[in-house]
Amino acid sequence: MFDLLFSSDSKQTLRMLRHLAAVASLFVFTLLAVFFFYNNLFSIDKTTFNSILIFFWSGVFIFTVILRSGLNKKYSDPSLTVPQMLWGTCFLLTITYLLNEWRGLMLMAFFGMLSFGFFKLKFREFLSVGLFAILGYTLIILYIFLYEPERIKINLEVAQLLAFTSTVLVMLYTGSAIHRLRERTKKQYVALQEALEINKKLATTDDLTGLYNRRYFMEKLKQQKALSERNNLDFVIVYCDLDHFKHINDTFGHHTGDAVLIKFSEIIKTSIREIDYAARFGGEEFVCLLVDTDLANAIKVTERIRESLESYNFNDIAPSLLATVSIGIANYQEFNTIQETLMGADNRMYRAKQLGRNRVIYSDNDDDVAA
Repeated sequence: MFDLLFSSDSKQTLRMLRHLAAVASLFVFTLLAVFFFYNNLFSIDKTTFNSILIFFWSGVFIFTVILRSGLNKKYSDPSLTVPQMLWGTCFLLTITYLLNEWRGLMLMAFFGMLSFGFFKLKFREFLSVGLFAILGYTLIILYIFLYEPERIKINLEVAQLLAFTSTVLVMLYTGSAIHRLRERTKKQYVALQEALEINKKLATTDDLTGLYNRRYFMEKLKQQKALSERNNLDFVIVYCDLDHFKHINDTFGHHTGDAVLIKFSEIIKTSIREIDYAARFGGEEFVCLLVDTDLANAIKVTERIRESLESYNFNDIAPSLLATVSIGIANYQEFNTIQETLMGADNRMYRAKQLGRNRVIYSDNDDDVAA
């Protein structure tokens, strides 16, 4: 039964739950109408009464089918709040017309139905439903007064109409106030989420390059250590340092130096996978974490990074500008601790500097040099 009524879409499930709540209310009104009929408060026969109930409940069933099938999604209000409320209002107005007396009870029932729109409808939608009910009740009074005067006490009905109209207007004001509050709260929530995202980004990324910062990278490194030890997987740390970066700043200016840092960051991003991590450790130093990667594949990645920077044409930034990088890499299974692996990659990067820069060092053996 649950699968028949509800879909896997959480929003559709919520809409169906709201619909079923409205159906439950309409069922109570139907029981009330049955009570009125069997107490001879209606001037109609049983066949006509049953036809009215079948007609209105067929409409309710159609709404249920539309909501369950997903056809409601193509409308601006997928909950179909206004159509459902108008259909329910027609049902209540019909019962109101059929009653010989006690019409005021059905007007009270309308207020309960109107409350379903408090948190969903905009003011104009809320107003349309309210005015529809007021106009409908006015026409019923006018029709009975003109064609069935024996069924009405006009002074009482006019007083009830005025009271009904006043109460609906108050509900309209209250509903619109609630809707404005809800919309304002929603906007504040969206703004808060955006602020949280900005703060999160500021807390985890480097402003200039957009790469992760040192603190966030170290957190991910600890997580990767635990994952690697649990699954017996290896990972590689890559330590990069731009060559002669101080000379670039002194010769071409810090603005050009920043442009080189940004470009190198872009090269790193396009050279590693989405599951890998890259961070700016400070100044011209960058570190990468290559997840579930052996040394041979890490060498290919770092060579691609080195060659991309070496061959990049910076003429549009500064003519004659050339930039290279020295890289040291170390795999975790060789060192077995994070600090020693980081230190190993750092030491190999410095050896790359000592051996002439613009190269990749992947072991402590002087013959194992990629350049």
